[in-house]
Formats: sequence, C-alpha cells, structure tokens
Amino acid sequence: MIHNDSNNNEDEGPPLVTEAYVCHEKGAKLVLEEITLPSLTATQVEVDITHCGLCHTDIHMRDNDWGSTDYPIVLGHEGVGIIRKIGSSVKTLKIGDRVGVFWIRDSCQCCDPCLAGRENICEEGYQGLYLGASAGCWGKNPHNEHGGCFSKVVRIEAKFAIKLPESLPSEVASPFVCGGGTLFEPVSDYVKTGTRVAIASIGGLGTAGIKFSKSFGGHVTALSRSEEKREKALGAGADEFFACLGNADAMAELTGKFDLIIDTSPQNSDVASFMGMLKFGGTYCRVGIPPANDMDFTFSYIPLIFTKKKIAGSVVTGTRRMKQMLQLVTDELKDYGSDPKSWNAKVVSFEEVNDVMDDLLKGRNTNNWRYVFTWGSKGKKDSSVSQ
Repeated sequence: MIHNDSNNNEDEGPPLVTEAYVCHEKGAKLVLEEITLPSLTATQVEVDITHCGLCHTDIHMRDNDWGSTDYPIVLGHEGVGIIRKIGSSVKTLKIGDRVGVFWIRDSCQCCDPCLAGRENICEEGYQGLYLGASAGCWGKNPHNEHGGCFSKVVRIEAKFAIKLPESLPSEVASPFVCGGGTLFEPVSDYVKTGTRVAIASIGGLGTAGIKFSKSFGGHVTALSRSEEKREKALGAGADEFFACLGNADAMAELTGKFDLIIDTSPQNSDVASFMGMLKFGGTYCRVGIPPANDMDFTFSYIPLIFTKKKIAGSVVTGTRRMKQMLQLVTDELKDYGSDPKSWNAKVVSFEEVNDVMDDLLKGRNTNNWRYVFTWGSKGKKDSSVSQ
C-alpha cells in the first residue's frame, strides 16, 4: 500500500489462495487458475466478487496497447461483491456489506486532492487496481501483487471499497463503478443547467455521458459515425443526434455549436475538427485513451489563444464523487434503468470472458454496449493458506 499510516500495516490474515482468470502474455487468452493474494492488513477488506463489468481498458491492458502492462495480470475493475472479512482498523464497513471495487486500489491519502476525496488526481499518483511498475507512479506495488476483479476474491483498502445503495442492482451498479465514474467526473466539472454538451462515440461510456449530462441540466447531442446508434442514443436521453464523426465536412456543419465535447472513443481523433465545433471558451475533454502507437495530436496555438478554447483530459473519479454518482443513479433509477438491458448491457458467465473480449475488440457487439460477468459453478472452492 502507498498511504502513510504505518501503524495499520500489520498482517491480519494469511495469504489467500483463490481462483482468477489470468493473462500471461500480450494478447493471450485468459486462463482460470489458482492465484495467491497477499496477507490481509488492518486497513483492508476481503471481498467475494459476484459481478464484474468489462471495460475496454481491460482489453487495452491485456494487449499492452499502452505499454503499461506487467504480466501475469488479473484484469477487471468494475467489481461488485460482498465483504467477508475486515481488518481491525476498518470502521466504515462490515461483513456482509455489498461494495463496488473500482480502478483505484490506494493513494497517499494525505495530499489535498486525496483529503477532498479526489484520489484520481492524487499528487503522488494513485495505485491502480492491477497496475505495476510499467505504469509509473500509478503502479508502485510489485506487478500483479493483488490483481483485479476477474478474481473470485479481492483484498483492497477499505476506503476504496464503496458501499452500494441497497436498492441498486449489482448487475446495474457494476458498469457504473468504472465507466460511470469516468463520465461522471467531467460532467461534474463542466456541466450545469443549459450547457450544450456533445458526447462523441456512443457506447457504454457515451450512454453514461448522455444520462449524467441530462441529470445535470445539459442539452445533449450524441455524435457517432453512422445512423446505427441514433435510436438508442435518443432513447438514452439525447436531445439531438448527428452521424458526423470521421467526416470533416459533416463536423464543420456543427461549427460553434457546443460548450463542451466529451470524446469517449478508444481511438485517436481529429482534434481540430472537434475544436471547430466548440463555442468560444468551450472545452474538448478526452476520456478515451488511444493505443500508445497512435496517441499524439497537434493543434495550432493561435486559434487556441484567441478563442480561449480548452483541451482537457479526465480520468476515472475519486471516492467522493463515486458515492455521489451511485446515489444519483439509485435516486433516479427509473431514468437510469433498473435492468441492465436498458443500458444495452448483457450479463454473461465468466467462462465466456475470452469470446466476449474478442467480440468487443472486433466490433461484433453491436447489440450489447457493455458486458457484466458473473461467477458460475466452474472453479474450485477458495481456501486460505499460509505461505
């Protein structure tokens, strides 16, 4: 762990043998096998994972698209599960609580952002759930010391196990734990009543962006490459839809239309075309991360300076906004959907993990924008053994 409460770092539970789907090398199929989790500490909780959403980041990390993967690796960062053991210093959670486990495993917990519950911008760099040394300041722990939620059991700092509202179904909560937070962060930063928002690329992230922007009072336009997603985008709450992405002339017809554009695509984009679509003083915010070999962009200083437009980025969210987001979704469950099908999400067994990841990568998931895995009968019983 990376926070500085050294008095709470004593081991309170022996290493744990459990099962997880493990990736051993770049692009390899995930294999169900035994792994050993490190000892439980006084500030941690032990969670039985029941559900885990699939994020495109998991595919990027499987394939080392960003040059930040250490193998072997246990992926998965949209976990939902039940606490079955707690450390002696944990006061905010109890055995039996249902929690979400997201992208952040730990942080310094002493800098100003961390103290404000914005650990996603921890000044020392947060510890990613399954990141290792190749991820720089976001991977301080030895690679794959813990791993992610494609495991039957996860041990994590209690602060980053987020208690879920009772009426929020696990299969609905799961995609929100990462994908929802990723969009809730920039929407919280930039959207207010009357803001003209464009959400570029309409999948799971884009759908969340539409819904959150509407909750915050924005006028929302969905942008896509084709007419294929028009009906679903408008059904999710978008006020307008334009099939213009990748077509410079079509994008130019929307010149000066938006206060904010949130780009969710996992591929690189023509930033200049998006900047032209902004009003003076507007913001282009990137949340989708392209592959490392296609991550650069250029833009001229003159139009940036004289129009006061801004190019920004945003990454996941911290514990404070995560809790706010989950409560908002619960309070407005009728609008957000109590059934995963309303999000074009499909619940499948973990046994299908390799097929589903390949379908998502190859664009064969036209009917399902998100997938949520659950554990079936396959696999052995978990056991705790001293090492």
